[in-house]
Amino acid sequence: MEIEESGISFIFRGDRVVKFDDSEFYRRYFNCLPHSKGVDFICESEGKRALIEVKNCRGHEAENIWRIGTDNAKRDVITPSPGEERESLDIEMSLKAAMTIACLCGALSKGRGCSHAGKLSELCRPLGTGGEPLYIILFLEGDFFFETRSKKMIMDRLQTSIRKKLSWLNCSVSVMDSSTYKKKFFTIRQNQAESC
Repeated sequence: MEIEESGISFIFRGDRVVKFDDSEFYRRYFNCLPHSKGVDFICESEGKRALIEVKNCRGHEAENIWRIGTDNAKRDVITPSPGEERESLDIEMSLKAAMTIACLCGALSKGRGCSHAGKLSELCRPLGTGGEPLYIILFLEGDFFFETRSKKMIMDRLQTSIRKKLSWLNCSVSVMDSSTYKKKFFTIRQNQAESC
């Protein structure tokens, strides 16, 4: 199955894939919760489940530089638009993962009584059975680097921060881009650049 997100085509080889914020349950029910948010994809492949968030900042790195500092350290580097709420990528990803899990649990609790919960409740059912961790993936495209830090160092720091924020969950956290991704759940094809 091939799905486009932020100018990148993701080719999933998994058994099940849901573009989370396009799911009926998310749009009709979970989106009623103020400040609700979720990851871009939920997928299952060979018994492994992943929550995947895509941020394609290629060509827009300068205006997104504030997002790569952990714990909002660089949030004030660029003045936000009036009324704009924003979080650094480590906080945003952690909140999206937690809220996605909450939505999956909601879909499971609605179960058969809600036709829109079907696909999501199927993906939630095996969660919490122990064993295999839930994979949390932040796919970050863009040429982010400083004189003192490479993009790899930036991604490692984001990964460590997300892992700490999600330490309450049995999960494996990865921050990667097209050059470091190991093709576990999908392959990619670059299309046009689109702002994250």
